[in-house]
Amino acid sequence: MKAHAAQKTVLVEVAEIAAGHPLRKSVDEFPAGDVGVIQMRNVDPEAGIDWAGVSRVELPPARRIDFLGPGDVIFSTRGARTYAVALGEVPLPAVCSPHFFVLRLRAREIDPGFLAWQINQTAAQEYLKREATGSHILNIRREVIERLEIVVPSLARQVAIVAFAEGAAREKRQLSALIENRQHQMNALAAALHHSIED
Repeated sequence: MKAHAAQKTVLVEVAEIAAGHPLRKSVDEFPAGDVGVIQMRNVDPEAGIDWAGVSRVELPPARRIDFLGPGDVIFSTRGARTYAVALGEVPLPAVCSPHFFVLRLRAREIDPGFLAWQINQTAAQEYLKREATGSHILNIRREVIERLEIVVPSLARQVAIVAFAEGAAREKRQLSALIENRQHQMNALAAALHHSIED
């Protein structure tokens, strides 16, 4: 893959795609242990993984547990919206539930954060929605995500795009916090106004 020119490919050409860890029962039914199991409720496409909320369980003996690692990208296979999240530091031995695919990049020329960002953008989301099965709860089959087209620019441009996206997400969080704080102030003002009339 040439470093200087953006190229189009499909996901299966650049990443290994595996299902999440098979679970034969609800996570809450497993005994407590040391292995984290990432569920959809633990993941936000902008904030990432809520590691503090990840259930820690004892998984039944298996020949091989494929633990998640830095640089892996997890992709939700079902729900009202599908999304991808790139993993940075993984603070404990962890797997993800079968509601995710694990995308493990083969090519060093692709930044995991950039791959997750591109999957979450309009073009990829429209393709996934069009190809999904189910009417209310979308379900993405493996062959659908394998055929997802991605554009691969230079690594430097990928890193710049990820930095820009992270800055935009940070601004969004700051604005949301400001709006929420202003609403609290308005609520307090209204309550104080009512109390002044009653007094």
